[in-house]
Amino acid sequence: MYAVKPFIQEKIKEKDRRRRVLAIVGDTQVGLWVVRNLAMNGLTVHCIVKSKYGQPAHSRYSSSAWVMESPAYSPGFIDEITELVNLLDVGSIMPVAEGYHNVLIDVRDQFEPDVHLFSPAREAFDKATDKDYMQELCQKLGVPVAKGMCLDQFMSDKKALKFPLVFRTRRQNIQGGQAPWKAAYAEDDVQLQKVYDQVRDFADNIIVQEYCPGAEDHVQVMMYKGEPLMVGDYIGEHHMPLAGGVTTQRISCCHQPLIDDAVKLFKAIGYEGLGGVQYHYDPETDKYIFLEINPRFIGGTPTLIMAGFNTSFLFWQSHFEPEKMKKTKYRLGLRSRILGGDANWMIGMIRGDQLPPGQARLGKIETVLRFLWNCFPWTKDDAFMLRDPKPFMVDFMQMVKKLGAQGHDIIGNPESQDRAH
Repeated sequence: MYAVKPFIQEKIKEKDRRRRVLAIVGDTQVGLWVVRNLAMNGLTVHCIVKSKYGQPAHSRYSSSAWVMESPAYSPGFIDEITELVNLLDVGSIMPVAEGYHNVLIDVRDQFEPDVHLFSPAREAFDKATDKDYMQELCQKLGVPVAKGMCLDQFMSDKKALKFPLVFRTRRQNIQGGQAPWKAAYAEDDVQLQKVYDQVRDFADNIIVQEYCPGAEDHVQVMMYKGEPLMVGDYIGEHHMPLAGGVTTQRISCCHQPLIDDAVKLFKAIGYEGLGGVQYHYDPETDKYIFLEINPRFIGGTPTLIMAGFNTSFLFWQSHFEPEKMKKTKYRLGLRSRILGGDANWMIGMIRGDQLPPGQARLGKIETVLRFLWNCFPWTKDDAFMLRDPKPFMVDFMQMVKKLGAQGHDIIGNPESQDRAH
């Protein structure tokens, strides 16, 4: 490991190690706001980033920043984390991405009880990330879910489902066998074969479902002792890639049936801590279907925190100061975006990238005007903050380098880090 923002002992005034956190946050805006939210509430935050360009490393709110030299799924990674925990004398570890949770859960006993790990229990984590299990659970609990099956089974019985179809990785947290996209679509046999050819060798780990129209709606829930302490909801307006990508622009909202079902699912799998549920929601009909559970901070964390949901600080309090936890007002209608991701949304719309089935393409002039309209103060930027301007400048420089990209890593998954080594 090496420091990209040096640790200066003399500047660390916090004497209570419980209030010192090692946050594994990656390079993106999600990690930036996890760090900001913790530090703005009085905690000392050291962060692990993917590279020297990590936004959290350039934030005034991080006390130090480090890059791990070992891939996340190697024994050396745990050794580096242990060394850093001892050097910084922190009281807890807070990972952002599922891959880091998956690795650290297996070695929880190496850290606890001295150093608390903010990761879910293994059983709840495995249930949450198994799409087959969650689909069956939804059917038992009456949560709307699309008809589907594993791709290898479907290829033997193509009449079992109707076009259009959507494809997603069934289990993300296994080595190998993951699709190169978040979601893919097929409206006929030719497109089906094209998708199948990309994932033929691990078709048993791809779930195919009948497509339901709508936009991505995400619900973040802070579960504490079996009950929801606070929830935050937002709906995606722009995505990158256009067909099944991450939300590059989103707006806070409150769709109560989706929130109620999210809580129902978390209770059913015994989930404690911070987690998210992703739906496909059609604003025109109010119909929705369950997509997946994300046992982590979700991609719209900047929107959630700016709207009033102190996700990372409440998460920290749930272990160290549960008696001080309190629900805060959640502002509806707050819009925010990833500038670089939204610029690529504009470029993708103009150049004719694939859209989800049934979605109309905006004209070129309308696309540009919509992007420019959201450059004004009524749309927040996921990185910009007057008190903490440097991460935005770093993000802007990286945006210029990535203009035209057809993908966007919003969470900072360890797979991205491993490819860098």
